[in-house]
Amino acid sequence: MSKNYFHAIATMVGTIIGVGIFVIPYVISKSGIILLFVYLPLLGIVQYFLHKLYAEIILSTEERHRLPGYVEKYFGGRGKKITLALVLIGSYGGLLAYIIVGGIFLQQLLSPYFGGNVFFYSTTLFILEAAVVLMGMKLIASVELIMSGLLLLMVALIAWRGWGYINLDNYSLINWSNVFLPYGPIFFAVGGEAAIPSVCRLLARQKKNIKSAICWGTFIPVAVMLFFTVLAVGITGNNTTPDTLAGLNLVIGNGAVIFALLFGLLAIITSFLTLAQAVKEVYWWDLGMNKKLAWCLSCVVPYFLYLIGFQNLIKIISLTGAVTGGILGVVVICLIFKVKKKKEHAPIISNNLSKPFAYFLSLLFILGLIYEIWMVAK
Repeated sequence: MSKNYFHAIATMVGTIIGVGIFVIPYVISKSGIILLFVYLPLLGIVQYFLHKLYAEIILSTEERHRLPGYVEKYFGGRGKKITLALVLIGSYGGLLAYIIVGGIFLQQLLSPYFGGNVFFYSTTLFILEAAVVLMGMKLIASVELIMSGLLLLMVALIAWRGWGYINLDNYSLINWSNVFLPYGPIFFAVGGEAAIPSVCRLLARQKKNIKSAICWGTFIPVAVMLFFTVLAVGITGNNTTPDTLAGLNLVIGNGAVIFALLFGLLAIITSFLTLAQAVKEVYWWDLGMNKKLAWCLSCVVPYFLYLIGFQNLIKIISLTGAVTGGILGVVVICLIFKVKKKKEHAPIISNNLSKPFAYFLSLLFILGLIYEIWMVAK
């Protein structure tokens, strides 16, 4: 396998393993460990299918686009505007979550030595990440490959240090009053659509490897999230915090939490880079802006939202995952039927999607959307 193949997998792994992995233990501690083994594999399979659908759309079309551009090509301008709004809301929600949590992790890691508040560390990390995004996709792919390897190493170190602290009494089996709570955060956590165009570009000369890269890139994170959540909930139980690591710190102390914080930072940085690059390409490819202005809008807007006080992590992730992610899932499903009728290339990936199954998935996404809006409004 070529270096680009591993770059492609690493890009997906780095995109998917982000802030969502640190929210899952919290929602599972409230809803029950059984639901982890229901939601995570099922939603992982759903996202894998959506990833393949998106790849087929890309490989069937001549021009380079992001999702709004494909919608304009196959459905017209009105569809593009709606999709553009959803993509930007979802992407900015994700980037905002990465800014919030990245600052928390960096502050916890460095403030004992250098002082400083969360705002300072969030801003410092944001500036560094934005600078890498400015450099472009080649640098991002190289950074992702290194950091994805370090991510897996950090998970192993956390497990090694924390295994002895697991208490079976910390696992509740199921809490029926919160049975739907994990849907939005887990759907957000396992989503990697932002990385699919990059995977297709990296493997443009090895198209037969794209499906394999998407498979590994989707299910390695699912396995890591499953393992990490079982470990974290077993250690902290009802004391699991929304960012998970603060709760781990109370139980296993600073030595292990340094590993966890490094893991957290790597996860946040890799996800931020790919998602910010995706937003940059929406402005650049689909709206025709120059690269510098596209970069500015992709990075500055979520930081501005952070500055004016949008900092409720759980609500941001739940809404981003279930509302915008769910609607965009419906968009991809509608788009694939159009693309199959008007494809410009015979794609190396061709998915069989029956209309009954398409209706079922769309209904699933819409019900998740309604539930998350209802929960936020309560």
